[in-house]
Amino acid sequence: MARFAVEERKDWRWWVTSKPLAGKPIHRWYVFPHSFASEIVHALVEDWGLTSNDHVLDPFVGAGTTLLAAKEKGIPATGYDLSPLAVLATRVKVANYPIARLRELWSRLQSGIDPAQWDGVARDYPDLVHKALPGRLLGAFDALDRAIADLNATEMERDFFRLALLSTIREYSRAVATGGWLRWVDRRRSAATIPAAFSKHVELMLEDVDAGPRCHSPSWRADQADARSLPDGGPTYTAVITSPPYPNRHDYTRVFGVELMFGFMDWEQTRQLRYQTLHSHPEARPQRPPVNGYHRPSRLARAVTTLRNREKDPRVLEMVEGYFLDLYLVLREVRRVCKNGAKVAFIVGNVHYRGLQIAVDELTAEIGEQAGLECEKLLVARFRGNSAQQMGRYGRRPSRESVVVFRRP
Repeated sequence: MARFAVEERKDWRWWVTSKPLAGKPIHRWYVFPHSFASEIVHALVEDWGLTSNDHVLDPFVGAGTTLLAAKEKGIPATGYDLSPLAVLATRVKVANYPIARLRELWSRLQSGIDPAQWDGVARDYPDLVHKALPGRLLGAFDALDRAIADLNATEMERDFFRLALLSTIREYSRAVATGGWLRWVDRRRSAATIPAAFSKHVELMLEDVDAGPRCHSPSWRADQADARSLPDGGPTYTAVITSPPYPNRHDYTRVFGVELMFGFMDWEQTRQLRYQTLHSHPEARPQRPPVNGYHRPSRLARAVTTLRNREKDPRVLEMVEGYFLDLYLVLREVRRVCKNGAKVAFIVGNVHYRGLQIAVDELTAEIGEQAGLECEKLLVARFRGNSAQQMGRYGRRPSRESVVVFRRP
């Protein structure tokens, strides 16, 4: 750690988790469990002195925390993500809605909701969706989705209600996200209760829109794109605040598989998305742009050599190597699309494999410098415990979660 300046920010320890988002207007509409809080964005904005003349980038937009937090400060922001679910959630959160228009659409949509007309027949969905929403549940959600699609409204207005529907599905799905996988539970909820649950989500969202600030600038947008090959033509941004997936084997195409396959993709498309995601889980096999200038850090080479003697699954070794190669490509793109002097913050978490710690924050700093950025410091926010399985086998070995701060020279 001697090579990079290190500061402890213990007051940020809850800000590198998603817990504070659950009670915050608009943020709470749809929360990704592995996320960070808006406070960390606000703190960086203050530290860096960002204003409405700046432009923030988040190449792993998730559920839109960075963009919405930037909007709360009046700072333009753009986000990208490979997941259509992430893009939808972010677009809905940062959109500017006339509350009277939304209430009119909600009244029309409500008048057409009649469970007595639901015959239980749904479109052809992948097996995962049928298993997660058994019996009449899937037919009910399908009927609501069709009703939203038939609304005489803009796509953005329909997406507002679609996000509420996806949030409601979470309450009924037998497949529940637990850590990095799905756990099956026996939820005995009747399809007849869905309208009330859906209404609760919509009313909450309407309440937040009504109480929120009126802002008519189209300065916040999210699009589907790969962080390793961004669509921006050249230097555009003055700041980057993001958190790439941690290399902890969590496959988010599985964690959000029900939502993805209900609202966006079939099984094969979801599998292709799984392959193309950042190499943070063993099933990824991404097609990457050409790699030039990357040299595997010596500490990474030593870690891989040690791990090779402990890990029997070759996919884990490929994941560790591929993850940092992907980070290099992302950081290289960040340098390309940022203006001179831009500030960059990557929120990352260290990991353990077979009792071996991988210092993701230090390696990110080193790789960022390979990509042409200058690492200013590592802000250590907290130490989180290792998994129960790892703890039982190797003892308690907390891992750092840090904010790696760069400057674009």
